[in-house]
Amino acid sequence: MGKLTSFLALDVLFSLAANLSFFSHYLHQKIQPTLTLFYLSSVWALYLADHLWDASREEEPFSERARFYLRFRLLIVSLFVLLAFLSLYIGFFLESVFLWNKLPLILSFLFFLVLIVIKRSPIPKEILVSLFYTLGVFAPFSLFFELNTIVWIFYLHVQANVLLTYDNDREFDRTNQTYTLTQYWNPQTIRMVSRCLLGFGMILLLSFWILEPHSGRVLLGLGLTYLWLGVCSFRKGGDFPFKSLCELSYLPMFLPQIFFFFSLLP
Repeated sequence: MGKLTSFLALDVLFSLAANLSFFSHYLHQKIQPTLTLFYLSSVWALYLADHLWDASREEEPFSERARFYLRFRLLIVSLFVLLAFLSLYIGFFLESVFLWNKLPLILSFLFFLVLIVIKRSPIPKEILVSLFYTLGVFAPFSLFFELNTIVWIFYLHVQANVLLTYDNDREFDRTNQTYTLTQYWNPQTIRMVSRCLLGFGMILLLSFWILEPHSGRVLLGLGLTYLWLGVCSFRKGGDFPFKSLCELSYLPMFLPQIFFFFSLLP
């Protein structure tokens, strides 16, 4: 079940839902169900396409994920097409105003995506993924493009997470000449940099908690998220459980909403 969760990128979907839910609750800004569905369907389709493309580029001996995608190619392609149509329908007919307002972000994302595919990106893949994921999560909220402390705290965790998880693919990226930091840093350096990012982020989080009143829910959600990934950084990598554990480090961001819900019960 753990491998299936990783193969189908379900862990990424759970994490994305936790991110959107947390910041919607913290900022008191409701995110529409249609926009949430647009996010989930778009990201899922993107990850399925990426994994399927990776599987088609692999050479024998195939990785376990590649064998899974090649074996169930028709089913996965059908799921991708369904998700793509759902995402396009919601985007054009239900959330067109949101997409129009965020058009520069979307175009820049597509531009760098093409550069990565044709191997012409001037920026390492890990930095681009972390930057666009952070901007994407904050796009529905008022903190979008604001250099707010909470944005930096979240970004530092995302960057550390991406470094740890992408390190699993260093050999594949080297073979396909993808511009990544893992091509220049060894696994020990990757983990050390990730821990430094987490340490700096934790200092910012504690400072934010001290200086900002009523920020206990931020400390609870993001603090446990940082702790989770920090523990993962000391765990042996190279397997799918490790990658999923890192991706699922965002699950504690559901806790403030859960506690708030139960506090309303009589």
